[in-house]
Parts: sequence; structure tokens; C-alpha cells
Amino acid sequence: MSAAGSNIACAAVSVLLRTASRVCVQRGLAVEGGAGSPGRMRLVVPPGSDSSGWLRGVTDFLLRGVNDLKDEFPKEIVLRVEMTEG
Repeated sequence: MSAAGSNIACAAVSVLLRTASRVCVQRGLAVEGGAGSPGRMRLVVPPGSDSSGWLRGVTDFLLRGVNDLKDEFPKEIVLRVEMTEG
């Protein structure tokens, strides 16, 4: 594990999640989430927020990026995805 504030894996995941959240908000989608404690981050887009398929592309991009980082830093990153039907 890296010292607090110097974990490259954490920084990379943070940038991906923050950017995904910001483009969703820019698109007019309601987004919830945050980083309640160090090393944990949550991003929620309520079901039914996007009917155009645009969100699917953002989600695919985000999951690919985080999964790639998880493969590169397996001791640093745990990914949990919860999906609901809307």
C-alpha cells in the first residue's frame, strides 16, 4: 500500500469516477455519490435517467478503465458493481 495521498491507483480511479460523474451531470442526469472515507468511492445514476443509450457508453468506458486498473494494481483496487433494472 502507498502512503496516504500518493497512491497512483487510487488517483487514477478517482479521476475516472469524477470525470464520469461530471459528464453525466453535464448531460443533465441526476447523479449521486461521493467519497465517504479514504479508499472508498460511490457513483449512482438512478435507473431510467437516460433512455438514449448514451449512459451505457459512459458506463462501458468507466468499467473498462477501472477493470484495467484493477488488473494492473490487484492489491490496491476492489471493484463492486450493483445494477438495478429501471
